[in-house]
Amino acid sequence: MLLFLGMLKFVSQKTCLLIFLVGWSISLSAQEEAIIKRLNQVTKPILTLRPDSGFQDISFLSDALDGKEVIALGEVTHGTREVFDYKDRLVRYLVSNLNYKTIVFEADNVGLESLDNYINGKIDSAPMSSNYKGLFAWLRAYNAKAKDDDKVHLYGLELREFSPAIDKVLALNKALGQGDKEIFLEIKNTPFNRIDKKQLAKFRTACTHLPESLHRNMLIQLIDNYYKFIGKQRSTIGVRDAFMAENAIALKESSKDKKMIIWAHNGHVAKSSLYGKPAMGEYLSKAFGDKYYVIATDINKGNVSVIVVGAKNGANALQSLYYPDVDSDKAYEYYFKQCNYKNFILDVRAAMKDDQLRQFLTEPKEMRMIGGLSTPVNKKLSIADNFDMIVYLNETNSL
Repeated sequence: MLLFLGMLKFVSQKTCLLIFLVGWSISLSAQEEAIIKRLNQVTKPILTLRPDSGFQDISFLSDALDGKEVIALGEVTHGTREVFDYKDRLVRYLVSNLNYKTIVFEADNVGLESLDNYINGKIDSAPMSSNYKGLFAWLRAYNAKAKDDDKVHLYGLELREFSPAIDKVLALNKALGQGDKEIFLEIKNTPFNRIDKKQLAKFRTACTHLPESLHRNMLIQLIDNYYKFIGKQRSTIGVRDAFMAENAIALKESSKDKKMIIWAHNGHVAKSSLYGKPAMGEYLSKAFGDKYYVIATDINKGNVSVIVVGAKNGANALQSLYYPDVDSDKAYEYYFKQCNYKNFILDVRAAMKDDQLRQFLTEPKEMRMIGGLSTPVNKKLSIADNFDMIVYLNETNSL
């Protein structure tokens, strides 16, 4: 009898525990379902990823972007086909429908000069990545029909190499002093990884003798950046952002058209200090206030072109790497992937009008944040604090 009662007590305890666990599971699932239901009410489906398609499904952007002067198009990775295609599509919409005529890239300014000459018909060919050929060909055709004041122009946000930058200095400054000229030529003829700090100090001094210009300032920035990290394989995330923000502001002020598109990684265009130092977007948000608008991209799973950290063959080249489905409820993508539309646009500002979505988008969660390297993969952040709109793509292919 005692044994029976003991067993009954044990079964009863297990039953109570099971009931508790089931109840907790149902409660959590209900919360998830409520968030997903609300997301389904505010997301807009992406009907096509083709850049050369019509814009009927994104015509709502005209109202969402009314009064904005700097539109940042972020990318969750530098190596995802669908992300590049959709950013290409957004650029075409912004140029043709909303009169954005200045486009700046997270890229070398001297390198972008030849591409600007190409899209403006000054030259018939220019070196370019195949990933951008469709966009640049479209811009060239657009400019061919546009008046001079309505033509699109391209710029880079920084300098990344000394040699082409020095070529431009020598071409523009014929009256350069002999001593300074010799210093420039010495740097130009020295392999980048063999330039020492003593040479950089002399180089910097020679640069200060140049007339004030954006190119001069970018060259000094590159010197300072390289001086800090000489001998290291790569710089710390966030170091370039202050420089890029300074250059973006200068480019906007110098351009005839005050409306600008910025093409860069999500981490650079974000409005907060995601990596311990202010992102470029944080500086721009302070400078332009509500006129600065960030459209970030996000993915759940798929192949991405990255440099694989710790690859066995030690290859420092892009490889296609598969990122699996996000299965953690502590990540935004966990909820996004369960929405009705596989690919969608989420207007964050509009969604924040819903109390539950405001809490969901404000509370920090993990979000895909893949750059040129295979790691890091995710970053804990608040979407509401960093981005105004999300372009979500459930599954991707590598470039």
